[in-house]
Amino acid sequence: MELTEQENHILTKRERKELRRQEKAREEQTRQRSNVRKKWTKRIALALVIAGSIGGFFWYESGRPKVSTDELLTVAADDWIKGNKDASVTLVEYFDFECEACGAYYPVVKRLAEELGNEVRFVNRYFPLPGHKNSMTSALAVEAAGRQGKYWEMHNILFENQRDWGERQASDPKIFENYARQIGLDMERYGKDIASQEVKDRIERDLRAGQELGLEGTPSFFLNGKKIETPRGYEAFKTLIQSAISESSKPLNGPTSSNALNE
Repeated sequence: MELTEQENHILTKRERKELRRQEKAREEQTRQRSNVRKKWTKRIALALVIAGSIGGFFWYESGRPKVSTDELLTVAADDWIKGNKDASVTLVEYFDFECEACGAYYPVVKRLAEELGNEVRFVNRYFPLPGHKNSMTSALAVEAAGRQGKYWEMHNILFENQRDWGERQASDPKIFENYARQIGLDMERYGKDIASQEVKDRIERDLRAGQELGLEGTPSFFLNGKKIETPRGYEAFKTLIQSAISESSKPLNGPTSSNALNE
């Protein structure tokens, strides 16, 4: 509200001051109302975007074919296997090379594979955890070593030296380059493989399968397609596997009677 010269002349100084104060108050009120409108407009727009994203996610999930547990645990041609590849008993382990619990179970599973390898197929699967800085880096190194036929050599050296490189604050590929040299890898080929999309995709395939299975931590074990509670030590683990071996050796329909044979 602007005052004319005549109004300025007529109004007292105090009145003019009060009018200016009121005008500023009205301007501030208008500004605040505008800010509130903008804020709520942004909130509503954000809510609509989130609602649309959630709706789209559920639409995608509902339309995506569900993969069965049996299919997810089916042994693939390029799975890393120790023991009898044709065994009727299969133990699948999802692990993270930087996981301390996986490191603790490494000698247990290694011994089981040595003692029961004729009757059991031991399958290794990657499941790098996001909280470990070198979990993916170490998995890439092992898979790259596997491309040169030295998967188990790299697998073993990482677990056996886990205390030297685990729990670091940042990823350090040079650590694994040193191990690659120790086991005699072609370093030029190792460098290409570790940087390749093919090697990364191989690890992420296991990771996605583990997520589909609902895994949240490592190590996670599946014995003949069923997730088992992590056994408390070697003897408990061995007993569990031996029970599975005995179960698998039973005839599907039980013993056949002599009378049935004579009919």
